[in-house]
Amino acid sequence: MAKETIHHFLQQAGTLLYRYLRKRGLAREDAEDIVQDTCYKYLVYQDGIGSKQVMGWMFRVATNQFYDLKRKDKRHPTVDADDIQLLSLTHLPEIQLLRRETAQTIRDTLALLSEQHQELLILKYELNLTYKELSSLYGMNENTLKTHVTRAKNKFIKHYKEGI
Repeated sequence: MAKETIHHFLQQAGTLLYRYLRKRGLAREDAEDIVQDTCYKYLVYQDGIGSKQVMGWMFRVATNQFYDLKRKDKRHPTVDADDIQLLSLTHLPEIQLLRRETAQTIRDTLALLSEQHQELLILKYELNLTYKELSSLYGMNENTLKTHVTRAKNKFIKHYKEGI
């Protein structure tokens, strides 16, 4: 029974981590590798992790691996095949261009923010985590976290409007 519970937990946590890493801009394969490695590390070190700290620990491990991979990519840049869109006869090129430009503007605006603000905005607005879930991940008071999210959102809006 305990194996089924851990398996179910790792599936849910892995799905959440995968979505988070994809929203941070990782390729599918890289996100899958990091999720698999994070789940493996959890299984190895689970005895030393407090039950209330598990998700925060897993997000921190995945985020650190994300940063390591980004540092490596800066030294050896590659092009993600998912970024190259093939033209389809059913889609107008103008619409595809507008979508790509908007997505690039959002990525560029997000890149202007601090790493913590990027993480908070993605976790809150893309993965739809509650403030309670975020506070347990970061180990912060909910009101403090709300302040950080609001500041991040306001900075994002300010930079986005300046870029338009």
